[in-house]
Amino acid sequence: MVGFADAITSGDLEKALEVCHPEIEFLSVLAVTGDRYVGHDGIRQYFADFASAWSEWRVEVHGVEALEDGRVEIVMTMHFRGKESGAMLSERTAHVWTLRDGRLLRNEPVRRPDLG
Repeated sequence: MVGFADAITSGDLEKALEVCHPEIEFLSVLAVTGDRYVGHDGIRQYFADFASAWSEWRVEVHGVEALEDGRVEIVMTMHFRGKESGAMLSERTAHVWTLRDGRLLRNEPVRRPDLG
């Protein structure tokens, strides 16, 4: 998860693909379409969509925790600037990730009151 966050921050698509399972299903709270991005082609589309809407973005990771069911939760703040408006925004959130073969397979964005 941290490798994916680093790849998003640096805009490194190849690094992102390395940590993503080929069957990844990724849902971003900042997605342009609101749809799930599926497979490596989906991750490529995610990077393209993000670049079309945001002039800059970075992910600040606050913590990673292994859950009892084998999934992993990452708590982060996403900082991003609108391409057209120039407005800088931040969103603190968490994602719970399912892994397969040590790579990211599926995420579930979660809202937690304690993240406010």
